[in-house]
Amino acid sequence: MDETVEGAAEGEAEGEADVARRRRVRRATVWGGMASAAAVVPLAVEGPDDMPGWLSATISLVVGLMGAVGGALSGRREAVKTEVRRDALDEGERELGRYRVKLVPEGRPAPPPFKEKDYTSYSLTTTTRRLQLWEFDYLPQWSHSWRELSLTAEGHVLVITGPQGVLGRFVLERMLVPEELVLTSRRLRARAPRGSAPSAPSSPTVPRTD
Repeated sequence: MDETVEGAAEGEAEGEADVARRRRVRRATVWGGMASAAAVVPLAVEGPDDMPGWLSATISLVVGLMGAVGGALSGRREAVKTEVRRDALDEGERELGRYRVKLVPEGRPAPPPFKEKDYTSYSLTTTTRRLQLWEFDYLPQWSHSWRELSLTAEGHVLVITGPQGVLGRFVLERMLVPEELVLTSRRLRARAPRGSAPSAPSSPTVPRTD
């Protein structure tokens, strides 16, 4: 009986979490569409003085609809990413920072420090309990508790070592030096609870929005 009641309670909690997740995604979709439409309509309205009113109104409507659709898609995409990252956190765990990084392939010389417009699909995320590597902000690569990690700086390259050896060498985003993350890791490792287990990488769960 107790197991049945406990299972029902867990199922109800999961159901409520799923409803809240879908509600947040829908809200971000709607607000993204509204914000984009509001931003582009004034630009469409400012046409030539000799433009007929009906033509100006038509252009404003079309541009507004295009902006709304684009903004809604963008808002939903970012909301889904946020929910995936939220699901990767344990209860009581908080995300602290996110840093764009370039991976340095093994045996290759490190590339120069980040330039302003350099692109990378990878980022490191610090939380109160662990360090995570993500691709495209929603594909988890690995996740380890601070007590399992050792961070060192080799010039402008950050070297991260885990239980099985070197996890990766990274060039950090512009205006950030490896020593900052090294110091951060030491502080968080000292505060980390003993015996805390890292979350294993998993495929992202896309929240339902129907």
